[in-house]
Amino acid sequence: MAKVGVLGGSFDPVHLGHIALAEAALAEAGLDLLMIMPAKVQPFKQDMNVTCERHREAMVRLAFGCGDQEGEGWSGAEKHPGQEQKIQISRYELDSRENPSYTILTLEHIREEYPKAEIFFVCGTDSYLSLEEWYRGTEILKNYSLVVSARPGYKEALLKEKRKLYKERYGTETVMLHSEMPDISSTEVRERIRSGQSVSKMIPAPIERYIKGNGLYK
Repeated sequence: MAKVGVLGGSFDPVHLGHIALAEAALAEAGLDLLMIMPAKVQPFKQDMNVTCERHREAMVRLAFGCGDQEGEGWSGAEKHPGQEQKIQISRYELDSRENPSYTILTLEHIREEYPKAEIFFVCGTDSYLSLEEWYRGTEILKNYSLVVSARPGYKEALLKEKRKLYKERYGTETVMLHSEMPDISSTEVRERIRSGQSVSKMIPAPIERYIKGNGLYK
């Protein structure tokens, strides 16, 4: 059975942490395909100003080698043979009339597109721990597998407890990633750009050039 992963987010902007997570999900979870899913509006960010989708999508395509500029993808990350062919950028949430973008609806859409595949939702530790509280979150836990970025020493006991609970209560299969992830947030990137500080170690060079060229985050 093919394994298809879904990695969503605002990507405002996409950074090296996102790329590292994608790499780890492909390698450690054995995914055959990873769908990168820029969100129109995430449920917990409805009151925030989000950069227009045109720029966010363009940056994601540049970062993951799906843009118009040859050789610009995966900059700042270690590239492995065939990796780019396993990445697709989806406009499903950007084109959807649903506002905000609910994960369960996205996963159901991907299952319709790949009915014979095992569908994995790729997420971070905090999202994993709170999934039961999400919109139709128990359906995610019952019907989809999970790939979780677990930082060493961060809520390890709680993660172990939740993993056991999810398995016993919903039958959830969880893959815990063990690759070291850069501690980067898009919020921090935006704040550093606004204050004139360097972000060269936080985002790929093509993304930094795109941000400067389009006057973003000033």
